[in-house]
Amino acid sequence: MNHIHYKEQWHTARKFILPLLLAFTLLACKQIRSEREPHWFKQNYASFNNKEYIEYFTQRVTDSIPDMLYGDIIQDFYQKNGMPIWTINGFQEHKIDTMLHYFGQAWQHGIGCNYFQHDSIASLIAGLRENRVKDGELMPTLFHLEMMLTENYLRYANALAFGATDPKVVNGGKWLYKNQYADSLFLYNTLVSSENLPKSLRVMQPNMELYALLQEELCRLHDLKDTAFTRIPQMRVRQGQTNHHLPKVCQRLRLTGELPNNFPDTTLLTSELLAGINLFRSDNAIPQSDSLDKETIEKLNRPIAYYQNRIAANLERLRWKVIPEKGENRIEVNLPDFTLQAFLSDTVAFKTRICCGKTQAPGEGRKRHGMIMAYKAETPLMHGEINRIILNPEWNIPYDIIKNEYLSKLRKNNMAVIKREHLYVMKGGKQVVPDSIDWNKVSYNNIPYRLIQSSGRYNALGRIKFDFPNTESVYLHDTNNKGAFNRRKRTFSHGCVRVDNPFGLADVIYKLNNYDSLTIEKYAIIVGNAPTSKEGEKFLEEMQKRDSIRYERLTDSERQFYRKLKPTGITLKKKMPLYIEYFTCFVREDGRIQYREDIYYKDDNILKKTANKL
Repeated sequence: MNHIHYKEQWHTARKFILPLLLAFTLLACKQIRSEREPHWFKQNYASFNNKEYIEYFTQRVTDSIPDMLYGDIIQDFYQKNGMPIWTINGFQEHKIDTMLHYFGQAWQHGIGCNYFQHDSIASLIAGLRENRVKDGELMPTLFHLEMMLTENYLRYANALAFGATDPKVVNGGKWLYKNQYADSLFLYNTLVSSENLPKSLRVMQPNMELYALLQEELCRLHDLKDTAFTRIPQMRVRQGQTNHHLPKVCQRLRLTGELPNNFPDTTLLTSELLAGINLFRSDNAIPQSDSLDKETIEKLNRPIAYYQNRIAANLERLRWKVIPEKGENRIEVNLPDFTLQAFLSDTVAFKTRICCGKTQAPGEGRKRHGMIMAYKAETPLMHGEINRIILNPEWNIPYDIIKNEYLSKLRKNNMAVIKREHLYVMKGGKQVVPDSIDWNKVSYNNIPYRLIQSSGRYNALGRIKFDFPNTESVYLHDTNNKGAFNRRKRTFSHGCVRVDNPFGLADVIYKLNNYDSLTIEKYAIIVGNAPTSKEGEKFLEEMQKRDSIRYERLTDSERQFYRKLKPTGITLKKKMPLYIEYFTCFVREDGRIQYREDIYYKDDNILKKTANKL
């Protein structure tokens, strides 16, 4: 993570807030009840003198400390505190053992223990306990241990409270959220709270039910990590048929939790066994079936580490503190699940399928400093606020799409493409007669024209679009390609989010904005729906009359550019917060843990940064 800002924050905090913190620190120090030196330490290092060590320690922290994370904060703390945390009286055994235990159990949070230098610290401690440190090296060794424990104590606090990774780095750049990070005051207070270490360590852990449920499952899987699985061979078995390999399926489903522990092995594909298989499919986004197929067996054969890694990566995502926090009214889009949920008063008011940005398996060209960079067409992860709805939107086709997709088609058959896709051509802000252009003379490197797809059911954005300000020019929208929602992997767009039932989503936003039924009916009529009331019929007649008058007033030259449908914008008084997220593991409403494919190849980045391995 980028910790440069800690130094800037700390130098500011020292001027204004340090006196208050110092008073609190001195009060805490007065209450310190240091452990006596352990028997083994006194026996091994009889020449150790605590007063001399404090003098040595004070001089070292005054002169210089090792180049380490949070170095300025650590140095200031020790200079004001005047004594070590972990090595006063030589060795604070209970406190050190507690801290090392927490480092060693970091896997329960999906973080490798050596992210906190567990093995190096344990080796240093073992050297002390086994009397392998010479008298002349004792004080430097204790100082080194003190610094390692303090640095990694802060790393631990930061990892649990704010995340162990930089979201922008592990998401390959496609992370547009604002984040809350550990500031200098949090870190300084963490050092002060080390006096009551067990309580301090417990408070650091995220306090959310979802986090606890994933942790619980991670611990259950941890107990199974050394289980030797018998690989299930490929077979095709329908309900009511027998196969001598089905007991292996029973064994696997008992371990992964889709069958109860007392479910007996059977060679018959019973309705009960099929129910367990379909529950596994549901948890892994595999279509339900009345038979056992190749894909299901392949995923049943995945190692326990697969599930551990999914949970580990998503525990880290839950630790990131995005700004702003979610309110009771919001939209959540989970890209790996291809779903959108709208909440009103913290209750799911609407749910639908989505399509998102294209993906591509990463090659070496997409790696930077060991991290997989985001593919250019991925949908970015971000927060936004829907502030405007566009009915009958036009599509201003991006320059890159004109260059890479349309220009070659226009060169082959200009007018066929123009008519088929209902395009009009702009140049310098003015509309151009399309058959006057010789596209073969237009250079790929300098296209002076812009293409706009006119409003209508044929429009790529469909009949409704949801705008929210962002730097990536993405939005939620309807689509004219409804068949895409029947696909399981729905990564088709250039980055925008296509919504399967956009008018259901619009109804939720209309409700949030307290629109009356007639206003909502008018919006439906504008996009082509039939009136449902007398007031609606009157509105349609007036709208058609206005359109007719407008057309009659046009000149012949203007009529060649006439477009019957025009976009209608609705500016919202109450903006709808939107969170585009990425969770490959989450908990369903019924408590079932769900696993989804890592469509954008982001989990591996997190696991590498948190000292885990795939």
